[in-house]
Amino acid sequence: MPLWNDFIAVEIPNAGSGKWFQIINNSKQYCVGIKKEELVISRYHEKHSIQYEYLDLKIIGTDYGEWGGELKVIYADSTEILLKKCNVKSIFEYKGDLYFLEGLEHMYLNEGSLYKLVYDGTSISFRKCLDLKECPIAFYIFNENLYVISSENLFTISNEDGTYKKNIVFKHFPFSAFVPNSLVVYKGDFIIGMRGGLGRIEYSNTNNVQYLRLKK
Repeated sequence: MPLWNDFIAVEIPNAGSGKWFQIINNSKQYCVGIKKEELVISRYHEKHSIQYEYLDLKIIGTDYGEWGGELKVIYADSTEILLKKCNVKSIFEYKGDLYFLEGLEHMYLNEGSLYKLVYDGTSISFRKCLDLKECPIAFYIFNENLYVISSENLFTISNEDGTYKKNIVFKHFPFSAFVPNSLVVYKGDFIIGMRGGLGRIEYSNTNNVQYLRLKK
């Protein structure tokens, strides 16, 4: 797999140009992650199911796009409960609470929400925290901040005295057509995995945006 230094910043091609079509038709999609504080770049493979273990529960979410998905829970005694019919994007813990993101972007639809899961040791329930008004693709927690990307935007979700708010960090990616799929913060930059390369947004100056491709 390529390393960070194997990529070079290039001009973001204009929408509809030949180079733009080369990227959106590129079969290679790169995914980013962090392992032992180092950036890991790998080929992206679409996943339709995620599993999260929480105390004595297994929480399973599925996402089949326009064909739907579901969130279900399996207890230690193998009892299985369907919690919600929805397209589950992520299941995660944040500041001591358990959450999941759901959403769908298909044709004219672009919607998503943040939910909180509550487990008392016997029963599990959920409540809606925030209507995101767009489909969340990936999240990353950095400096105790929850960052989320959609196909076009980067935003944070904050919880102030029980009120959840969405705060836009970067609006309308110039590389939104390149199908963003993952997000990390690495060496002072937001790094976004996508088709044909990577997106880079400087953490302290979000006006500094680059598209990176493999060196020839």
